[in-house]
Amino acid sequence: MLNVMFDSYNVLEIRELSGLNQADFAKKLAISREVVNKMEKGKMKVSKRTAARLQKFLQETPLGVQSGDVNILGKSSHEPAKKPKPGSFRQHLWEEKNNNTTFLVPLVGIKAQAGYVKGFEQVDYMDTLEQYSLPPGVNPIGAVWRYFEVDGDSMEPTFNSGDIVLATMVPAEDWSDCKDFFVYVILTSEQLMIKRIYKKSLTEWVLISDNEEVAPQVVIPVENIKQLWLFRRQIRSRVPQPKEVKITA
Repeated sequence: MLNVMFDSYNVLEIRELSGLNQADFAKKLAISREVVNKMEKGKMKVSKRTAARLQKFLQETPLGVQSGDVNILGKSSHEPAKKPKPGSFRQHLWEEKNNNTTFLVPLVGIKAQAGYVKGFEQVDYMDTLEQYSLPPGVNPIGAVWRYFEVDGDSMEPTFNSGDIVLATMVPAEDWSDCKDFFVYVILTSEQLMIKRIYKKSLTEWVLISDNEEVAPQVVIPVENIKQLWLFRRQIRSRVPQPKEVKITA
């Protein structure tokens, strides 16, 4: 029996890696879609009964090596899952998701962002990025992780230039489930951005900066997005300035 502590983060990661939407994942666990949704958002704790079902699910369904009606890396198949061709970018992601001995995460620094925009699908380029450990308490299994360095002041005061954000990749088939006004790292063919999103329609999203005086809202066609990463953790580059303090001592 696996010994896993379940929380909103790894419940979401297990579902994403399994390739299941919330409704199908709920059926596997014999619970409602609403319960899955609340657990993933952290609005409901994982009960002992649900935890036991998750344990069983993990044992019976090795993540990333599934068949039937499960999506494998964004592709639906009714045949046994086939691994990507050797050396492909998808194989690289496959191994990164399921290797429980790899705890180092690539960092896309400010100077590396232009190269990342062009080379994000090239395994050789990804190997050139510096790698760092995950923060304590973060379970690496079940997701593709990246560190991104914040550039510019468009997200101040939430994020300052030089801050590091830790994010997990959102599979394209789950983009419709993205949460409005949550923070995402967005990669297009031209740039890498950290913004809040609002799903204006199925084909257009609004990208929102926290500092709209510097960076007003813009509308982007969803088809222009190459990768989407959900913000998970923040490492500040400097200590925030305190509010005005009146000395009374």
